[in-house]
Amino acid sequence: MRSGGWAPPRWLSTRAVLLAALAILAGSARPASGAAPSGAASSAAATRIVRPNLADVTYHGGPVQHSSAVYAIFWAPAPFSFPANYQAVVSQYFTDVAHDSYLATNVYANPTQYYDTNGNAKRYASYNVAFKAAIIETRAFPASGCTNYVIGDSSVSKVCLTDTQIQKEIASVISSHHLPRGLSTNYFLFTPQGVASCKTANGLSSGGCYNPLQFNGHCAYHSHIGSGGNAVLYAHMAYDALAGCTSLQSPNGNAADAVLNNVSHEHNEMITDPLGTGWYDSSNGDEISDKCHQTFGVPMGATATGQYNQIINGHGYYLQQGWSNRAGACVQRNSFPQPIVSFTFKPATPVHGKKITFVSSVKESGESSFAYRWSFPDNGASSAKNPTHTFASAVFAGNVTLVITDSHGSQTRMVKAITVM
Repeated sequence: MRSGGWAPPRWLSTRAVLLAALAILAGSARPASGAAPSGAASSAAATRIVRPNLADVTYHGGPVQHSSAVYAIFWAPAPFSFPANYQAVVSQYFTDVAHDSYLATNVYANPTQYYDTNGNAKRYASYNVAFKAAIIETRAFPASGCTNYVIGDSSVSKVCLTDTQIQKEIASVISSHHLPRGLSTNYFLFTPQGVASCKTANGLSSGGCYNPLQFNGHCAYHSHIGSGGNAVLYAHMAYDALAGCTSLQSPNGNAADAVLNNVSHEHNEMITDPLGTGWYDSSNGDEISDKCHQTFGVPMGATATGQYNQIINGHGYYLQQGWSNRAGACVQRNSFPQPIVSFTFKPATPVHGKKITFVSSVKESGESSFAYRWSFPDNGASSAKNPTHTFASAVFAGNVTLVITDSHGSQTRMVKAITVM
């Protein structure tokens, strides 16, 4: 799993999935469409909480993600299809997550406490997401590479894909669309209802198939093709309508709500453990989302079709929590103090060919150590607190960006427009 080249995927802890599934089965059903749920803080969400493994995740020497460019691939050749608006809700989700980058208000802010190293220097992961494209793929499914089987919803799969077949499809999409590789890009491959997957052709006997209640199974998984800086990071996102996978809440009133819970799970693990050499629990291999699988915390509110515990770019989602070493618990967001940032520059009307001085101001209760990352619109950069910069080109407008990171990894971004004469 942590060797060079291709790494087998990290499958959700079977014990955690089984406990979560049993808890879900014992809880309340999803509210009917059009009926607002009652008792938001004490209803079914509370009965589904699984006691997490309280051991911290530890660092294993590999990289974390410092930015995440997302491509969503929807693979559904006829006669397969996704429900109405399924792709639209998934795309809205990625757009919202990207919009709220660097904010502390949702579960994507939790991974910033985890880091990789360059010598003795810590380089913290960033909540810095960009949604690049949704790709509709209608290429025919290959002949099943694994045996079709009864999925947890009691239906028999029509196609069973091995991880090798999934990798080939992702590689084909990357090649045909001339898409990037590397540790700053994430590919999410979505498959429709009726499509099963196993990590190998004999997965039904050896384990690692889509079904959290059998076959040492999983709801979704992430892995990578290749190694190092040229690796392809990917996640397979099955339809996820099974007990143990669905959150039982649908704030957007769409079947996509079930898969989004698992998208968040895999995405946050890809940020903190992209190559299987980053952050996970040494005792049993659980990553930060595995440790909190199917634990949701306190809902923030409800729509007519379900509760939500996250508000991202104004939209409600019901997503599982992530493990925080700093809090020693599963958390919904980064609730620790954040840097308060501002900066100025002079002269107020910059002229190309002459030095411009940038002066930052950073405050945070109980914190005095900060790292500075400046980005200038001519691709210049600086790590100084108060840098100077000279623009060579005449008359252009752009943005200067300052990202401040405190000693725990909490980050704030400020962007200011600049016009150079």
